[in-house]
This record gives sequence, C-alpha cells and structure tokens, in this order.
Amino acid sequence: MISPFAAEGIWIPLDYDVAWAPFERFHFEANYYETEQPAIALPEDALVVDLAPVFTNEGAMFAAGEAAINASALRAFVSLAGDLEMTALDWQHTPYRYSPARHALANIEAWPVPVFPHGDYYIHLGPDAAWGTFGHPWQRSITLWGRSLTESLGAELLTWLPRHPQSRT
Repeated sequence: MISPFAAEGIWIPLDYDVAWAPFERFHFEANYYETEQPAIALPEDALVVDLAPVFTNEGAMFAAGEAAINASALRAFVSLAGDLEMTALDWQHTPYRYSPARHALANIEAWPVPVFPHGDYYIHLGPDAAWGTFGHPWQRSITLWGRSLTESLGAELLTWLPRHPQSRT
C-alpha cells in the first residue's frame, strides 16, 4: 500500500541504510532501559529539552503539548529549510525525505515521522545534516543541534519546557 503522503509527493520513502548513513556520526545506540546516558554522541552545540512536563499530562493536555512541539518544529523547519528537502528517520521503520514547506502548505496534521517522540526514536535532519532533532521516547527528551535550530526552535521550546540535564548549551 502506498502511503497517502507519498502519493501527494510530500513524504517520499527512502532506502533505510542510505537514509541513516548521515546520522551514523552520532553513534546512535538504542536502549530502552538507559535513563541517564544520551543515546547519541551529543554535538557541542546540543540543546536537550526535557519533555517530562508534556508526558505527565493525559488526554487533551498531552495531545496539545505534542501538537505544539510538532507545530513549532514545522515552523522552524520551514524557516530554515523552506523548499529544500529534509530527512526523517524512524528507528526500525520507513525513513522519508520531505519538504517542510510542502508539508505546511498541504495542511497535513499527521506526520509519518513526527518530531515529538511518542513511542519511538524520531530524527529530522536538515538538508545538509548540520542541524536537526533527535527525539528520545524513553528519556522523554528532544535534542536539537545546529545554532540556527537551537536559536529558533530551542529558544521557543525553552519558554515553556525545561532544559534536560544532558544539555550542553
């Protein structure tokens, strides 16, 4: 079955190994039980945001927090990447390339790979992988790297969410 996102030309499935290659520099290690150590080698400019305040809510409050983070990320991605394509990685699932601008214009609420880590590791890489996000579902955090992203999305998220203890900035 072809994803409706692919049919619209917005989210295009990628070969798994090829899509993950640019992320290998982060030495990702999935570990459901690890609660202290980061699952990636944090870049020097990494900002890790604590999502625990969102996860402590249920129902509408949880959904609103999740939607706010995804919407803020989309706004930042459109500002930074525009029509250029990004890569979205979902651990052990189909990776995609997509244009944040086309996604925003299509007014799609659901993301095949969201930014908010609800259930899996989700990664979004900017066009040259110099900036991006890494969502960690079990540590309830989102790591941002790249000055342009930490100064935009990071600054916005820190207005209502705390810095995670793993944060470097």
